[in-house]
Amino acid sequence: MTQATSVRFDDRINDLLNVYTESHSISKSEFIQAAVQEKLEDWLDIEKADLAFKAWLDDDKRTLSWDDTLKELNLENE
Repeated sequence: MTQATSVRFDDRINDLLNVYTESHSISKSEFIQAAVQEKLEDWLDIEKADLAFKAWLDDDKRTLSWDDTLKELNLENE
């Protein structure tokens, strides 16, 4: 399912968007969708990293050796 959303740009941004999309032979919609998706994926990655960092701090900054990491992931025989 897709959802229509409208966006308003000032003249400068709209002009730049036109130049970019025309020079890359893509639609404005394709460009905006890709840009929003990239931004949201970056945000999710940052959220995950922040949670992992907090967990590391909560675990008194404990680290594992490579061998212990493989054991924890059940990959020691691969």
